[in-house]
Amino acid sequence: MTDKLKLLFVGQTWNGSSARSLRDALAAIEGVDLDDIGEDHYCPKGRSLLMRCINRLLKPIFKRELGAEILGRCATLKPDVVVIYKGILVTEKVVASIRSLGIKTVNVFPDYSPHAYGSCLRRAIGQYDLVISTKPFHPEHWNTTYGYQNGCICVPHGYDPDVHLWSDLPEVQDIDVVIASSWRPQYEELLAEVGRLLPDPDVSVALAGPGWAEHRNSFPEHWQFPGAIFGRAYGEFVRRGKIVIAPVHTDVSIDGVMQPGDQDTTRTYELASAYTFFLHRSTPFVRRVYEENKESVFWSDATELVEKIRHFLPLDHERREIAAAAHQRAVPDYSVPSRAKEVLTQIEALLKGDLVQ
Repeated sequence: MTDKLKLLFVGQTWNGSSARSLRDALAAIEGVDLDDIGEDHYCPKGRSLLMRCINRLLKPIFKRELGAEILGRCATLKPDVVVIYKGILVTEKVVASIRSLGIKTVNVFPDYSPHAYGSCLRRAIGQYDLVISTKPFHPEHWNTTYGYQNGCICVPHGYDPDVHLWSDLPEVQDIDVVIASSWRPQYEELLAEVGRLLPDPDVSVALAGPGWAEHRNSFPEHWQFPGAIFGRAYGEFVRRGKIVIAPVHTDVSIDGVMQPGDQDTTRTYELASAYTFFLHRSTPFVRRVYEENKESVFWSDATELVEKIRHFLPLDHERREIAAAAHQRAVPDYSVPSRAKEVLTQIEALLKGDLVQ
C-alpha cells in the first residue's frame, strides 16, 4: 500500500443518489485517493417503455463495457480496494478477475434483499471479499437465509448534508400530509386504506414519487400526485408537509419464499435532517434509532397511522418540538460522512486481515 489508501469506486452518479453521496464522502476523507466509474454512464436510465425495452436488449453489452472499464482501470491505477455500490451490472466473473489481480473487493449493498435485483447481482454478491450492507438484519441472515459464504457487516443508511440537510424548521407548511416514495404494492395497500379512513376533503395529501399517478384511482380525488422528485427538491417538498409519512417495505417474497423486510430506509435519516415531523413505520431497529414520541412517532397499521395524523395535525408546537429533537439526534451522527468513516474503518480492517464480523 502507498501512504494513501487507493480506492476505485463504482456506482450511480446522479445528484441525490446514495452511491454518489457515499463516493463524495469517502473522497473527502484525508488519506483516501479515490477514482470512480459512473455505472449510469454505461446504462442510461430509460423512463419510456421503448427505452426500457432497448436497455433490456442492450444490457449484456452494457455489462461487458462496464466490466472492461473496471478491469482496465484496475490494471492502470492498481487500487488497494474496488468498492462497488450495489453493482447490478457487475458480473461474478468481473469480481473474480479483480480478486485475481490481488485487489480486495467490497460491495456496499443498500437494499432489502440481494436476491431481488436479478440473477447477475444474486450470483456476483457472494464473490466479494466483503459486503457492507445498510440493513441491520443482513449479517445474521447472510449465510443462512441468503446462502452466501463471504463476510457481511452493517453500516446503516445516512443523509447527505449537501442534499437533505436544512439548518432550521420550515417557515411554510402548506400541505397537511406528504409522502415521498416510489410506488410499491404494499405502500398502495396501506395508503388506500388511509384514504378510506381519512376521506376528509379539508385534509390535503400529496403523494410524490414514481408510479403513484398511475394508481391515482385507488385514492381520494382531492389527493395530489406531483410525480418523481429528486435531489434538493425532495427535501423542499417534504418540508412543505405538516406531517410526513415514512413507510417501510416489510413484506418481501422472493420466488415465493418470505425473507426479512426493511426496518429503516434512507428516509429514516433524511427526514430528520430536513427538520420534518414524520410518522415512521414501527420496527425494532427504528425504535433504537429514535426515542418514541420525543424524536419520532411510530405506527403499525393504517388505523393507527390515521389516528396519529388526526391527533398531531392541530398540534403545531408539539410537531415542531419533535422535529427539532429528531434533527438534533440525526445531525451529524446519521450523516453519510459519518457512515463513510465507518465504511472506511471496515475496509482498512479487511486490508489488515483483522476484520471482525
